[in-house]
Amino acid sequence: MSKLSFRAGALDASKPLPVFRCEDLPDLHEYASINRAVPQMPTGMEKEEESVRYTVTKA
Repeated sequence: MSKLSFRAGALDASKPLPVFRCEDLPDLHEYASINRAVPQMPTGMEKEEESVRYTVTKA
């Protein structure tokens, strides 16, 4: 299967986690355009309710 996929897994505290800097990844801009977006799932709410914003003011 040649399709690129991404699955986040749990971190294992017993294994070292590599840290990369921008300068260590010269081809990063080529991979930045890869779309790893998750499809929008229905929330069970009405469409108008999904965009409701509430503001809280201190009395």
